[in-house]
Amino acid sequence: MMDEASLTELTRQIMAQGYDEATASDYAVLIGDTPCLDPHGNVLVLDHHGRELAKLKPLKMFETE
Repeated sequence: MMDEASLTELTRQIMAQGYDEATASDYAVLIGDTPCLDPHGNVLVLDHHGRELAKLKPLKMFETE
């Protein structure tokens, strides 16, 4: 589970891709600590019904290399 510092950092990384703070914060909560990635490593933001809201470029927070 993400703590407040992790959510803040994730929000900051999403904002760096051009999203406003409110949207980035909402997306960070939806992504959580287990992102859904496409085959290219992009982070998919899914709503509670599984619908795609956004496709974000890979985020440093979830890099494995």
